[in-house]
Amino acid sequence: MKIVLLNAATLPVYCPELAELLLDALHSGASIGYQRAISQQEAENAFSRLRNELETGERLIWIARDEQGVAGSVSLQFPMQPEALNRANIKLLLVHRRVRRTGIGKKLLAELEKTACMRQRGLLWLETPTGSAAEVFYRSQGYRCLGEIPDYLCSADGYYQPAAIYFKRLFAVNQFVRSIAS
Repeated sequence: MKIVLLNAATLPVYCPELAELLLDALHSGASIGYQRAISQQEAENAFSRLRNELETGERLIWIARDEQGVAGSVSLQFPMQPEALNRANIKLLLVHRRVRRTGIGKKLLAELEKTACMRQRGLLWLETPTGSAAEVFYRSQGYRCLGEIPDYLCSADGYYQPAAIYFKRLFAVNQFVRSIAS
């Protein structure tokens, strides 16, 4: 298993395989923002549209590759507003059904967290369907549930469901030290 960070030049090469990964997630019932079945081309376009964000540094995308191709992916989106330079949003962690529960999601998340630290983004957050297996996964990786938002995510069948909001603090931005008068 190899974890690869994509860039604007390599993204188009992997768009077909990323599309297959996305379709696999949809076919397994994942609630990832699509209200209907999508074609291979539509799925490829969903990833192609991210190229500009890769060029500007607003997003990073990692893939996990094995002998059969792309087995997983995850994305990290960086808010660029001055007041948000300490945080980043985890987007679309996907692992193909054929390799789920083999540690690929954990490896992708570890690489993402390492990079977030190097880029001084110490607060990570994400949303995931309430009650999903993803919640168990993120809790096992040290993420804490902040709460949930009703009717936030739309499943493939058009049903709106609540999203659980998770965060992880990789490091504290403000290190206040109180001096004690002697």
